Amino acid sequence: MSAHAFDRWRLTLPLLLPALGGVAYLAAFDAAARLIAIHSGALLLALAWVLWGRLPSTPHVRFGIAAVAALSLFLPLLTGPEVGGVSRWFPAGPVMLHSGALLLPLIVVLVAGAERFGPPVLALATAALALQPDAAGLAGLAAAGAALTATRRSTSFALIAAAAGALAALTFGRGTLEPQVFTEEVLAQVWQSAPIAALALAGLLFFASPWLILRAPDFPRTQGLALAASLVALGLMACLAPFPFPLIGYGASPILGFALALSAAGKPVHM
Repeated sequence: MSAHAFDRWRLTLPLLLPALGGVAYLAAFDAAARLIAIHSGALLLALAWVLWGRLPSTPHVRFGIAAVAALSLFLPLLTGPEVGGVSRWFPAGPVMLHSGALLLPLIVVLVAGAERFGPPVLALATAALALQPDAAGLAGLAAAGAALTATRRSTSFALIAAAAGALAALTFGRGTLEPQVFTEEVLAQVWQSAPIAALALAGLLFFASPWLILRAPDFPRTQGLALAASLVALGLMACLAPFPFPLIGYGASPILGFALALSAAGKPVHM
């Protein structure tokens, strides 16, 4: 195996290990075969994209992708469906894709790699997540903004991080959604019958994946810190309230979203 191919495989590990833990969890707790198939299929598609897909490196194209992704977060507000007072999903045939989980990781990586267009795009994403409302997504965005504040020493990122954190607190508990088995409250469910397995899943989500992101080849540290911070924040919010667990719980959206983010890593652009 060439050094380049080996580096591409290493880039899959932050996604592959926790997502495989999610497959093992679904199988061990007798999830429906359909859920396991969707989770596994999303993982295979995501791995293929990380290995062979790459976003263009042209600054203007990357800005356009980031802007379109942020604007797309508003689509569920226009198209629905609305469930329990919130609108966070894209209809995609037999599954519903969670908009924040799908697009936020990509937005975080793209704005982290930009010197000037990052703050306006991140502010646009903040507005969309506040309107959905999505407190977990806002917390993930606030954590990414805090990481970018520390690495870039940017007042703009600091203000956005503070606003996103405040909006996450204000929207926390909004909506009347019922907790979804295998997607939410994952660690609590596993802890009741298999505490060691629960600790292993938590380790994959909160330690192994962030560490592997920071160690991934061709992943600038600024982008890696922002993505790792957002992942940890999303996981912590899922521990505090019935929000979806990223990667270790059932869901195609976070798997595909982190694949897009991992493949978008690149040198900072002067724009």
